[in-house]
Amino acid sequence: MADRIELALRPKTDAKPLDLETAKRIGRVARAVTVELDEGGAVFGFARPVGDTATARGNVELAARFEEPSDVRPRTSPTSRPR
Repeated sequence: MADRIELALRPKTDAKPLDLETAKRIGRVARAVTVELDEGGAVFGFARPVGDTATARGNVELAARFEEPSDVRPRTSPTSRPR
């Protein structure tokens, strides 16, 4: 969709999949408009006025860090969703 930015947050191979509750919390903190589960991860949709893809990606990265223990390496990494 051209009217929004979509970013996928995927768990690392050795981590458990994201659940809907956690994905929604990350989406709320990152100010995503939509949150969908997809293949063990989540896809976050952002309205174009959020700025650009880098801003949306930074929001998702920060929100995901709040959900993960600080002594554990990040278990997810955001990527642009293929169309």
